[in-house]
Amino acid sequence: MSRKHRRNRGPASKSINAEAHALTVAVEVASAWHKGGGPDRPEVPLGVVATIAAAGLLVDRADGVAVGIRLATPAGFVDIARRIWAVTVARRPDLPLSVYPLLGWLFADVDEPLLQRIKRTADAALRAGQLDLTATERRFDCDLLGPVLGALRSRTAAKVNAQMYTPGDIACALTAVAIGDLEPGQAFSDVTVGTGGLFRAAAQVVRSRGFDPADMQWFGADVDELAIAATAVNSLLWGLGPQVFLFAGDVLVHPQWADEACRRRAQFLGEVGSLEDQIKLLGFLKNL
Repeated sequence: MSRKHRRNRGPASKSINAEAHALTVAVEVASAWHKGGGPDRPEVPLGVVATIAAAGLLVDRADGVAVGIRLATPAGFVDIARRIWAVTVARRPDLPLSVYPLLGWLFADVDEPLLQRIKRTADAALRAGQLDLTATERRFDCDLLGPVLGALRSRTAAKVNAQMYTPGDIACALTAVAIGDLEPGQAFSDVTVGTGGLFRAAAQVVRSRGFDPADMQWFGADVDELAIAATAVNSLLWGLGPQVFLFAGDVLVHPQWADEACRRRAQFLGEVGSLEDQIKLLGFLKNL
């Protein structure tokens, strides 16, 4: 399947910018997930949003993805999600090392109430226009997963506003000042990477100077493993390329965290080298 995407920015972009739209999607996703109660489990709805984002990168027409998800039963959506990640893992075999916390629901025993919550959340993300953000070039203009994670943890829109990361235009301006001369292979590092907002800003600066972010190296660390998993998904959305090294842990305890991230990745790819092994690791094989 092609990686090309339509340049159409959709009706939502006519009224609100990408960052405001991301906040709207985040609030709708959190509301749908928490409707009717149940365990918080933010990794599940965040994984749903990540799955829809990954799906939008695999096809030419995002509306086909939307129709397929909307028509699916709750169990059918989980099956679609497994297939989406199987293909995604084939393209980025290092990805499960960091994104795994978002995927546990794909191969766990999921009861009917949880299936209903998962599907309700997916439908809410689509109604809010997620694919207009993550399946078009607007994905370069915002971090959707950051606000989603904040909304899921805060449960109220007011708190989401308080938890928003540095606005994208400010982050880009600060990053542009901080970045000196550029050359392919240059490394960017963030020891409090969160969901990768400064990576996105740096990638925008890299593109503006005629370089490809995929030719660079990206090192990020954070104590929050869900944030690290979101950064891994964002690395796909923002075209950061295969040289993304992420570390979930305290950099004060692990001052050599970048070396450790490289070592863990090399070990992971060495032990789980084939696509079949990758799929087995994620528990997908029996469901394909």
